[in-house]
Amino acid sequence: MTKLTSSLACVLVVLAMHSRAAADISVGLVPATLDFGKQAQGVASSTQSIIITNLGTSTASVTMVTVTPSDFQLASGTVPVNIAAGQTYAYGFTFTPSAAKQITGTITFAVTGQAAKSVTVTGTGTNPNAIATVTPSSLDFGNVALGSIGGPKNVQITNTGTQGFTIINVAIDSPPFLQSAFTKNVQLNKGQSFTLPIRFSSQNVATAKGNVVFSYDVVADSAVSLSGAGVATTRFGITNFPTLPAATQAANYLVQLATTQGVGSVSWTLATNSKLPSGLAVNSSGLINGTVSSSVTPGNYFFTSKATDSAVPPNTVSQNFTLPVDKSSGASCNTISYNIAGSINPLVPLTDLGTAYYLGSETGGLFANGSNVRPADNDAYGVSLAQQIQPLDGNGNPSTTGKYGLVAVGVSTTEQPFIEFLSLANSDFNKNAALVLVNGGQGGATAYQMSQVNSSFWTNILNAYIPNVGLTPQQIVAAWVNDSDGSPTGVFPSDMSTLQSEYASIAQNLLTKFPNIKIAYFSSFNYAGYSNQVTNLNPEPYAYESGFAVKNLIQDQINGDPNLNYDLTKGTVKAPWLTWGPYLWANGLLARSDGLSWSCQDYMADGTHPSNPGGRAKTAYLLLNFLETDDTASPWFLAPAEKKPSAGR
Repeated sequence: MTKLTSSLACVLVVLAMHSRAAADISVGLVPATLDFGKQAQGVASSTQSIIITNLGTSTASVTMVTVTPSDFQLASGTVPVNIAAGQTYAYGFTFTPSAAKQITGTITFAVTGQAAKSVTVTGTGTNPNAIATVTPSSLDFGNVALGSIGGPKNVQITNTGTQGFTIINVAIDSPPFLQSAFTKNVQLNKGQSFTLPIRFSSQNVATAKGNVVFSYDVVADSAVSLSGAGVATTRFGITNFPTLPAATQAANYLVQLATTQGVGSVSWTLATNSKLPSGLAVNSSGLINGTVSSSVTPGNYFFTSKATDSAVPPNTVSQNFTLPVDKSSGASCNTISYNIAGSINPLVPLTDLGTAYYLGSETGGLFANGSNVRPADNDAYGVSLAQQIQPLDGNGNPSTTGKYGLVAVGVSTTEQPFIEFLSLANSDFNKNAALVLVNGGQGGATAYQMSQVNSSFWTNILNAYIPNVGLTPQQIVAAWVNDSDGSPTGVFPSDMSTLQSEYASIAQNLLTKFPNIKIAYFSSFNYAGYSNQVTNLNPEPYAYESGFAVKNLIQDQINGDPNLNYDLTKGTVKAPWLTWGPYLWANGLLARSDGLSWSCQDYMADGTHPSNPGGRAKTAYLLLNFLETDDTASPWFLAPAEKKPSAGR
């Protein structure tokens, strides 16, 4: 595979701005932007760092650091300072907002022999007199029959302060949870309340956890945790989520409506006076397909569909649906699914492929023999590791007042969803207060780059991203790895052998960089068919095939590969315990068995990077649900029941 270092970069994190003397002196800044998030007005934040690296061959001198406006302050580091070739120097900054509003500033570094270099810095001041009280702190929908919708259950936000604020956004784990009451900004003055009804759509026989996160203009975000369980039923019902995957103007579309417990064949019709956007139709088997007319106005379209089975007398159920339509982003929006010659077509996700073969050489399943379930002994070991995770001090020693961290590793397609994940998880009262999340995803940090133990991308994580959240490398106990190489080439399976080898090196590097790490979760790439014929960042079928690189990496460790050994009783430990994180691939709009699909609206114009917030949120929801429910993650990700904050925090 071609090893390009910046093919997947959409945000440059190293700025090598060369002067005429660039052969001798060149300085890089990491990160390229600094965001302090929300901070109480008049209260200083914790320190965040900017790392300056001398990328040249001669000593570089930083002669001045200018910070504007005064809400941002230089907290550590001196000027002038000389930085030898290849060395780094850290400056620390704090944020003390003077007003309850978003504040943007600039940090400028003057370096001899070069043009000044700048970093944009942002933060939002919150008003201590504006208080959002949210009740209850959690909603449990209990058991809901498959094909039914539980609820509604209400969440109420009340202004219990003396100053007004605005609810500017409601983000909900969708599916299986849904809301329809919030559509735009809601102003709450002193004593006023807003009620949000939430429902649970039972689509699978499984437990689901999630959150609804409320974002405000001058109040820190807050969240309510959501849970529910789909259970088997004997009742006829429609199992599609009420909001269908988004369609695109002038592009192909396909969704299969589905039922449970129907007798005999099931026929579908639209309810009287219901209609689909121009260009789409539903046939008697429940398939909605066609090409959305270019004249269709972007927006939400509502219709009702009825399903009738063959019982005597027949059973009939109906469901109200919302179908969003938007304009094209410029991606290859007609590639709503992907085929490859010589295999089962359309391509089947590993989680649904079972013991069938891909290209005659690899069976499906996340683990051996087509299974999606960890071997019992392997799972038991992972659970035991999870139960050992505890707060650590900065030196990595157990401490009741310490912290521990989960770090994300990968390219910009990892970095961007993790931004959304941070908002979801850090607002969740279920998250363990000792757990600190680190977004180590970086544009250009390909699998090849991260497989190199001395890569500058590791330096960025160690010297900037981890210190900026108040941790040390000794406090990192878990990682989420979602990485790939840019512009892949080759033929399966040899192309994925290269990627698997790089994953193995990344696993070893994790232990080298973070000596107390116990668990690393690997995810393969999500659907990338919308990038085909647009870009060559990581197109199909390489995105699909990356799942086999992850699967075989984990299986090699299970089979006892000494280079991936995690068990001290079996020799030198070379890597943390490895397992699957959330499996992200589904074949475009062809929903996999658990309902996951990917619409072109989930992507930016390159068909690779996730849209904001839609595509980012989808991956963030999958990751959050995984960490809250997996038996090797929930023991350390979730707060002990007795330590969860009370409602209205």
